[in-house]
Amino acid sequence: MQTPTYSQIIMAHLLAGKTITNMQAYDEYGFTCLPQRISELRASGVNIDDEMVKQNGKRFKRYWINTDTQHSEGIDHV
Repeated sequence: MQTPTYSQIIMAHLLAGKTITNMQAYDEYGFTCLPQRISELRASGVNIDDEMVKQNGKRFKRYWINTDTQHSEGIDHV
């Protein structure tokens, strides 16, 4: 069995209806390349929403997928 790629891990996380930030990606999965993987997923046709968040004096992006939209468009995995 193959180890899932970072993109596959992120996609599964987002399709579960969860949001993700760079810090969450590091804490939960041990990688720091979230923006690059988000770009790759978007380039492959996945519609990923984001917003800039300010918390505890820090600014960062939070990403999510509107799962209703993704399933209706037939995008279930990468």
